Amino acid sequence: MADNPHGPFFRRAVPPDREAFLQYIEDCRVALDKVRARGGDDMALIMAAGELGSALFMQEGSEAAAATLLEEALALSRKQGDRATEIDGLLGLATARQYLGARDAALAMFEAGLRLCDETGIREQEHFLLHHMGRCLVEMGRIDEARAAFEKALVLRRAAGNARFIASTQGALEELAKL
Repeated sequence: MADNPHGPFFRRAVPPDREAFLQYIEDCRVALDKVRARGGDDMALIMAAGELGSALFMQEGSEAAAATLLEEALALSRKQGDRATEIDGLLGLATARQYLGARDAALAMFEAGLRLCDETGIREQEHFLLHHMGRCLVEMGRIDEARAAFEKALVLRRAAGNARFIASTQGALEELAKL
């Protein structure tokens, strides 16, 4: 990963419009503050903390703050028994932990998210879990496993027909072939 312009990460996402992204983060902070001020609505808190946490892990230097928010959202999801937001929480927290260098912990969370997809039949995040897990596996030097995860993600993304996600996973596989 030495020649990667995004640091020691394989294809780390970078917002295309930094100013708009920073405004989005601020909007998410305001929304979370409003939810906290109202109190009593765990689902609203899960959503607001999850959204801000997921934005923050994309901002270099904010990964620890992201992890804290995503841990809170995940704990509340589990308390509520909401499996869909639990899967979201695992995906976000795993990615934050990956960016903090805790790749073994991240991998365990990606795998836990995939198990929940299988157990519940909730599949909306499965392609993201596989794609992000593939990126983490590349960073761990586990290339064959990474390729398998990307290939599974690509099958799901092709079935859904989202061109941007298909291109992202195809790009990852093409880059992986060069390693």
